[in-house]
Amino acid sequence: MFKLFRTPFPRPKMTTRNIIWVFFIGFLASVFVILFKPFNIINQNGIWYYNLIAISMGVVFSSAIFFIEFLIPRIFNNVFKKWNIAKALLWYSLVILFVGGVMFLYKSFLGGFRDFTFTEYFLVIGRLLGIGIIVSFFVVGIFSYFNRQSIASISSKETYRITSSNGKQLDLSLNEILYIRSDDNYVDIHKIEDGLRKKVVFRSSLKNIEDQIVNPISPVYRCHRRYLVNINSFSIKNDKRRNTIIKLLDYEDEIPVSEKYYENILNLLRINP
Repeated sequence: MFKLFRTPFPRPKMTTRNIIWVFFIGFLASVFVILFKPFNIINQNGIWYYNLIAISMGVVFSSAIFFIEFLIPRIFNNVFKKWNIAKALLWYSLVILFVGGVMFLYKSFLGGFRDFTFTEYFLVIGRLLGIGIIVSFFVVGIFSYFNRQSIASISSKETYRITSSNGKQLDLSLNEILYIRSDDNYVDIHKIEDGLRKKVVFRSSLKNIEDQIVNPISPVYRCHRRYLVNINSFSIKNDKRRNTIIKLLDYEDEIPVSEKYYENILNLLRINP
């Protein structure tokens, strides 16, 4: 159990995509409040600009998350090195308290500080968590509804800075990656750069690379204990569960697929022929 809490744990990076999602979720939360009036949040005074106030609260909510989740780690970079699950649990508890505090102060300001109490502060945190969970499920539904590969193509255009265990760094553009193969303490990164195929040898474990570039809308997936593949660059050659092979498009490279990853990889390739 203690080993689990010391296990390296990837932190969200300040990318354009992540920033857009933070503010989009704040906007969705505002729309949810306006339409469904959860926790009896209603326009009791009939104020015509009530909807603008609700939207402004969404902006304040997203801005608070942006400040503490992206700006603070950049300012105090050393504190966030060697990130693990234990640190993540502590940090996100503080994030909830901070964002709740910002929303409480903003709500109190709008209400003339009539309910400026600890009880109201914790009620605000409870409402935030409730609305956040509901909106998060809605966002997950959006991912499930839209074509997974169309979304992945957006992510594939981003460049990720990979850091090895010895501190060396390498910039990787996901749409250039063909596949990554583990080779003991190194990885062989096969990619297309300026129209030419190249192989880059980088000192790192495959798990370390996976933690830094694989995310819910990434086109890169693990298919085997020794391989990460860009599913946009492969087709199915043999789809027998115990002997599945995928083939690199326009090349002769063939990659095995472990039974553990069989269903996921084949489903992704079948909707992305």
